[in-house]
Amino acid sequence: MLSKNYDKVIFGISVLILIGFSIVFFQRGQQIVEELDTEIPMVENIHDYEMTPQVELDLEVHSWAGPQSQSAGADWIYDVFTPPTIYYHEAQDRFDVRQPDRLEDREEIIDVEFVGFEEEPYRIQLTGYAGREGDYLITFLNRETGDVIVTRRGREISDADIRIEDFRVTREEANGVISRIARAVILDQRSGEEVELSEEETKYLDEPAIVVRTSEDPPRTINARPGEAFEVGEFTYRVEEYTVDPPSIVMSKASPEREEPERETLNPGDRL
Repeated sequence: MLSKNYDKVIFGISVLILIGFSIVFFQRGQQIVEELDTEIPMVENIHDYEMTPQVELDLEVHSWAGPQSQSAGADWIYDVFTPPTIYYHEAQDRFDVRQPDRLEDREEIIDVEFVGFEEEPYRIQLTGYAGREGDYLITFLNRETGDVIVTRRGREISDADIRIEDFRVTREEANGVISRIARAVILDQRSGEEVELSEEETKYLDEPAIVVRTSEDPPRTINARPGEAFEVGEFTYRVEEYTVDPPSIVMSKASPEREEPERETLNPGDRL
């Protein structure tokens, strides 16, 4: 009986404590709301600012000139601020600004390779004779046409641009053997010079032939002469200088698209 009354007393005290705390929290909350409701004074501008108008700038606009074609070709053009992209074409063994797969769709680039030097026979060769002294019938080979020329001393061969100035047959001994050697002197009407020919020896030009090979399909081999021009595709080539030992040439390459021809010193195997 005493235990039950004790529980009731404890419960009553707890209720009174809870009510007391509620009253205290309520009063404190009212005080906090009143403090938050306080008016905050406005900040006054104690500085006096004066607006100034914006100055209009007189800007000068510059324009860049368009890129120009380089000596390597019309496609070698780059903008000033654009880094170039160069491709290497393995089949053509060269660098180009176009991708290799795009190169196949365009006209093949044709160039010329310096091969080297070789002795070049003169265009007219003495091949034989018949008859007796004072009335010889002389035969020549025209290497340009492959024709055999049959003529006599003192005659002019207009088709070959030559005139037979002299012809003689002499007896010469070598190693105990006596031979009859025929020699002719002709006037080369192209150069205006006299040329001596022998039946026993092939006559070669004083200057060697400069051998070049084109990259055309099929390739062409050209015996170029110093100062003479030859055409390969749209380009005109000319050998301006040469050195036999060591072998090298100075070759120029010109086209209608270029103001100045390109010049390079080439060793055997080099291309332009």
